[in-house]
Amino acid sequence: MATLIWMTAAAVVLYLAWNLLRRFRTDSLNVFTEQRRATSQLVGRGELVDGNRHVAVAMAVTPSTLFYENSDMRASLDFAWVREVEYDTRLVTGAHIDSGKVMRLRSDRQTLEFVIPNDSVSRWRDAVPPRARVDEAAEIRS
Repeated sequence: MATLIWMTAAAVVLYLAWNLLRRFRTDSLNVFTEQRRATSQLVGRGELVDGNRHVAVAMAVTPSTLFYENSDMRASLDFAWVREVEYDTRLVTGAHIDSGKVMRLRSDRQTLEFVIPNDSVSRWRDAVPPRARVDEAAEIRS
């Protein structure tokens, strides 16, 4: 009987610790967004798509850079390296996104995809407008 009580107590403590850790991670995104708010055109949340993982990140845009960060990483992408920006309802892998849109940024060697919530897609589209590759745009005009 004592063993059952100890096992139940341990399970409750583990659940509470997991719940507390999850709340701190959510709060850390709020900290990142508040830190970037004063110097950015737009600040919000999204999900970085990394293979089959969707990682919650705080995102911020300045005239020259996109920042994305969470408690495990801090990264940025300089728009000078971005060749193409598009908004879609499907990932590069073909998977359909039910809630939100995919903001896809392509450079010469990398493609980054972020899932943006539906309620903020228009603001992101204004801050980071879609653009086609220069060579594709020239082919379209020809």
